[in-house]
Amino acid sequence: MHALDLEWGTMHLSLSNGDGPTLVFLNSLGTDLRMWDAVCALLPTDWATLRMDKRGHGLSDTAPDSYSIPDLAKDVLAAMDNVGINRAVVVGCSIGGLIAQHIALMAPERGLGLVLSNTAPKLGSAEDWLARIEMINESGMRAVAEGILPRWFGPEFLMKPEVNLWRTLLSRTDQAGYVATCNAIAGTDITEQLSEIAAPALVFAGQHDLATPPNVIAALAAALPDADLISFETTGHLPAIEAPDALVDALISFVKRITP
Repeated sequence: MHALDLEWGTMHLSLSNGDGPTLVFLNSLGTDLRMWDAVCALLPTDWATLRMDKRGHGLSDTAPDSYSIPDLAKDVLAAMDNVGINRAVVVGCSIGGLIAQHIALMAPERGLGLVLSNTAPKLGSAEDWLARIEMINESGMRAVAEGILPRWFGPEFLMKPEVNLWRTLLSRTDQAGYVATCNAIAGTDITEQLSEIAAPALVFAGQHDLATPPNVIAALAAALPDADLISFETTGHLPAIEAPDALVDALISFVKRITP
């Protein structure tokens, strides 16, 4: 456990050192760095990893003011600076993938490659995000969690008792932090800038993903100059939780290909 003080508050980091490739993991909306636990446990033991809770999630503070996706990308770069990571493979899911795309545009020299799981340059519509915000403000996080779970997970995982743990995590997410992050997503669209991302990318889709459907992920992979697309047949929006073994197999092959 590691704490980094920034101008908006304290950010929670988790660092694992190693002599091999370095990976930075960025979480989805409504989860914390534990979403990567199973993935990190399967990586080669000499690989280094950095995980973090973004603003308003996990053990990190909730920022007092509004912020943008580029602000969240700057937080990631600050975390990398703090622990001495100059370059890394950036792995992001959902909003984490959107942040990773921004890092590739803002600081291309910091990324060896991108792993973009169930994400897009524009996540949904502003109208849908504003409707979700209104519902949360009226009814609270617990009331909306039940409807979000089928967007997260495929039918197989929804039958497992572990799904209840992720429902509880989502329900307990700081409401103000979640809403502020929804607002940041609602105002973001970098579709026209994808051609500027030169880093090699590995893109993951889930056939049961209702948040970023497979056609949306395929469009992202097609728009990136150097991207491979892998689709998981049984997963929804969070394959790092649903199918960590398959995700790690593909991740390891990709990292070994692009790193010295």
